[in-house]
Amino acid sequence: MRINKINQQPQFNAVNQKYLKRAQKEHAQIKGITGDLLECLRTDVEFRVISIRDGLDTLEAIKPYGQNAIRAIKHIEEGFLMDLGIK
Repeated sequence: MRINKINQQPQFNAVNQKYLKRAQKEHAQIKGITGDLLECLRTDVEFRVISIRDGLDTLEAIKPYGQNAIRAIKHIEEGFLMDLGIK
């Protein structure tokens, strides 16, 4: 019996609630997110406070709140994917 790979992109489901709630709060106040939030997330992933995969999931979860910082989010996401060896 042969098993075929179904998805090309891995699916992740862990979202860091600290950053999600912070993004929601910032969005309610300033209609976007700050660079500080993204830098803190990036630092936590670099120092392995949270895993790279959890960082990716968190970025996906905060994207709707961070339309003002979409280029920065994509840049950080590309870095995480490179660290995983996906890109």
